[in-house]
Amino acid sequence: MQHENWIWEPSEGGQVDEKTLDLRPVDPVAYKMKDIWGYDQDQFPIEPFDIEVRITAPTVRDGLNLFEKAVKEYMLEHFEGYTRHQYVERLDWSDEFSELKTCEIIMST
Repeated sequence: MQHENWIWEPSEGGQVDEKTLDLRPVDPVAYKMKDIWGYDQDQFPIEPFDIEVRITAPTVRDGLNLFEKAVKEYMLEHFEGYTRHQYVERLDWSDEFSELKTCEIIMST
């Protein structure tokens, strides 16, 4: 069993443009996803969960890659589960004046 790929890059089918992926956030960003689900070792669905990870990275692309790694490690440790194949559909950013920048990641299969 292994984690399936999450696709961030537009050249591979991701829906977020290169300019957004190349942005350089100044402060840490709280990347979050709702209703993440995957499958266990017997390929049964695991219960969906929400997660938020505060990340400091040079670019949004790097932050998303670190978020993906953190989610995959969390799923293995807490659910003995694996991620499903998904594409980034969009990134919803918090109000620009908020104290902590948040980026909600919306994925599709």
